[in-house]
Amino acid sequence: MRSLLRYWGYLSLALAIAGWVVHLFTLTVVLILSVAAVGYFTLQAPVWCGAVTRTGQLCRNNSMGLLLGCHLREHKWQKLTMAFVPKKWRDINRGLWTSPREGMATLSGIAAAVSAVAAVAAIALH
Repeated sequence: MRSLLRYWGYLSLALAIAGWVVHLFTLTVVLILSVAAVGYFTLQAPVWCGAVTRTGQLCRNNSMGLLLGCHLREHKWQKLTMAFVPKKWRDINRGLWTSPREGMATLSGIAAAVSAVAAVAAIALH
């Protein structure tokens, strides 16, 4: 049960997509589910660190979220900086696709962000 709770963001994203496809929920509920999924994928999803080490390789330590690094303080700062400095976007993009697990988390995070933006637009137009 505990291992299933580690992946609650995927369930939140699936419910948000089901809300769009089947009109299962109101737009507000879809927005809440989408924002929760974005938060999960950026801050809590179990992935590899992916920060660039001194040897130019990507760090393979376990990390929580696509934006946070591993237990090393420098890696946490490096990953967070890479997200906001345009010159470093290539480095962070390289780390987002290192394995199928990171690729799935990245694609799901993008889908959740698109769903959240679409829900905000639909609420604003409604």
